[in-house]
Amino acid sequence: MEEIRLNAHAKLNLSLEVVGRRADGYHNIVSLMQGIDLCDTLTLKKCPQNATKYNLPHCTIDGLAVYLCTDVSTIPTDMNNLAFKGIAALLTAAKDKAPCYTEFIKEAGCLVVEIEKKLPVSAGIAGGSGNAAASMLGLNLLMGYPFSLRELMDIGTVVGADVPFSLFMNASRNRAVLCGLEGIEEASDAAWIGGIGDEVKAAESVPRCVILANPGISVSTAEAYKAIDEIGYAESEVKGTLFVNDLEKYTLANYPEASELKGFMEDNLDADEILMSGSGPTMAAYYTNEEKAADDAAAFTEQAAGRSGWSVWLSKTGITHEEALM
Repeated sequence: MEEIRLNAHAKLNLSLEVVGRRADGYHNIVSLMQGIDLCDTLTLKKCPQNATKYNLPHCTIDGLAVYLCTDVSTIPTDMNNLAFKGIAALLTAAKDKAPCYTEFIKEAGCLVVEIEKKLPVSAGIAGGSGNAAASMLGLNLLMGYPFSLRELMDIGTVVGADVPFSLFMNASRNRAVLCGLEGIEEASDAAWIGGIGDEVKAAESVPRCVILANPGISVSTAEAYKAIDEIGYAESEVKGTLFVNDLEKYTLANYPEASELKGFMEDNLDADEILMSGSGPTMAAYYTNEEKAADDAAAFTEQAAGRSGWSVWLSKTGITHEEALM
């Protein structure tokens, strides 16, 4: 296969409890994560002929020239790009599978990664991690599936904390294309996450209509987790409660744009729950009633048009049992 096209879905945290700081400085969490139908689209192409014709940003990764083609200017074009990081991690791991690695490098010539960006950046919905996951899933296919899903997830831990789940969830949502991936039968749209994001256990999906709103700012995840050491960790002895987010208190207190947005949503939307996702600033309003969600989204979109930086999307999170079998 010379080319692969995958959807890179973002995720939401339907719960996020920070349960302690580890000796290495990272934090252990308990979180229910699940995919949403909004996504970027990634295409990976092997280009053995006339590779130098591309006037595109690129990085050389383990001897392979990887070019980036994108329609936006808000994502990094160097090794800070998570799609590039995912490719680098996979190629490094593939060196231990010498025939597969050497044959691919020789055959590929160069690799072109096209990203059609539809998701906001630094928004707490793991859009970048989804790009990393899609690039790793796609490259693994182009190399002839040297790694199983769980092996990819282990490799993904060095790329980012959300990448193991993003691999798990995006394998599920791209199941028809990735049918040859070993372990894909385990993949699920939802999972309980533990550790620093490296413990992923499939969970029953919680299907909801959801209105996502972003105030047009970025939030530092590192700063949010650093602040939680002072704020304090989840006190409940029973972990795994839905619709709680321990990072929300910090973000709302330190980013007035996020606080204003959530207050507006609480005052104007008839949602079942309103919760920040991840470290924010994206807010998610959850609905079991699809008609009510559509009506609120139409009114909210019109209201948000008069607010600088605000963006609103009507989406769905979670997959029904019937959809999971498709």
